[in-house]
Amino acid sequence: MASLAGDDGEHGEDNVRPVRESEVGAAVLRIRSKNTAPGPDGVPARVLALALNHMADRLGEVFDASLASGRFPECWKSGKLVLLRKPGRPADSVAAYRPIVLLDEAGKLFERVLSARIVRHLCEVGPDLSDAQFGFRAGRSTVDAVLRLRAVTEEALHQGSTPLSWGAKVPEAAGGRLFRGAYRRVRGPRR
Repeated sequence: MASLAGDDGEHGEDNVRPVRESEVGAAVLRIRSKNTAPGPDGVPARVLALALNHMADRLGEVFDASLASGRFPECWKSGKLVLLRKPGRPADSVAAYRPIVLLDEAGKLFERVLSARIVRHLCEVGPDLSDAQFGFRAGRSTVDAVLRLRAVTEEALHQGSTPLSWGAKVPEAAGGRLFRGAYRRVRGPRR
């Protein structure tokens, strides 16, 4: 596991490669919007981005300590709940509000560093993963997973089997756009 552990590939806290300043810098660059509301610590993303040259090494040390201990800092697990009112909904309705939780940006940066390491490992060194594995794999999406389910279902029907699948409606997820697009691709041409 060269990208997650030391060069010898051994697991263990002594073999975890230290977080590099370049990894922290890459995580900061992936912040979608530098004008987001800050989490409980009050430090907005733009402050971390502006102070990166002075803080990347210190953040790396904090991330290294977390990796060595195997613990995610408790303060990064806490968030600030904010209710956003949906346009066109009555103010006295519970459904008129969308809850969001604001988290500390430092914790989100650490998650981005870990995510990048996992993705890099799976792309470069990765274990023998099932072809049905879609999470953390470049070039594979939810739509691909749905299309795979459709193909497996059609093959089972063709062979005379009775396929069983389960689905869930996720209300208003991504404004429904993702699911409408996936449905159109899975449905195929209208008959």
